[in-house]
Amino acid sequence: MINHNSLPRSGFVFLLSVILTMIAIECPADFYRTGTAASIASEYTAMNDASPPQTQVWKVMPESAADGSMSLGFFMEAVAGAQAVCEVILPPSGADGLIRWRGPQNAEKTSDTGLLLCPGFPAPCDIIPIDARDDGRMYQEIIRAGDSAFTRTYTISSETVSIDEARTNGWIRAGSPNVAGDLVMVRVNDDRGRLAVRQLWPANGSWWIYEETPQRRSWLLN
Repeated sequence: MINHNSLPRSGFVFLLSVILTMIAIECPADFYRTGTAASIASEYTAMNDASPPQTQVWKVMPESAADGSMSLGFFMEAVAGAQAVCEVILPPSGADGLIRWRGPQNAEKTSDTGLLLCPGFPAPCDIIPIDARDDGRMYQEIIRAGDSAFTRTYTISSETVSIDEARTNGWIRAGSPNVAGDLVMVRVNDDRGRLAVRQLWPANGSWWIYEETPQRRSWLLN
């Protein structure tokens, strides 16, 4: 059951009343399959220059099912015994299928492309098909609200980033996991070229070490 009473407050709104579906030509990739719990520190855009940014530490708890699928529950780490604020369910490794997101008040989102975005939601639960970057595909998101439908289009690109560059830009900071070699920044832009989300990945990593959206920055702690 989703707890929606203690979500971090910031200057953005997330629509919970619509069901969204992602569509595209190809199948999703296999990623985000961590075998252990992960802690993530998030920092949110301040309401104004006089206000300090709000912060939140998240605990991501993986759970494997008998059919090979995996669920990722996002919990507020400081709230003992709290229920997950949202959950992402990944299909079995190497299999086609939907990625499912479940949030407060029965909000739901599905994707059969490997790209699943939750704009404005406070938990860092966006999913990117990192092995499909730079392939030139366009990803479409169909938003349905009642009898109306709207379409958003996204593209995915990437660039190699050195560890020194990542440290200089604050993408790796004290408390981040140790990494070696070059890193890859994977970026999702909308059809106007605006950032939707970007994630910094280590080589052969099962989870990103830095994520950024217009409202939030997050760092993997362990």
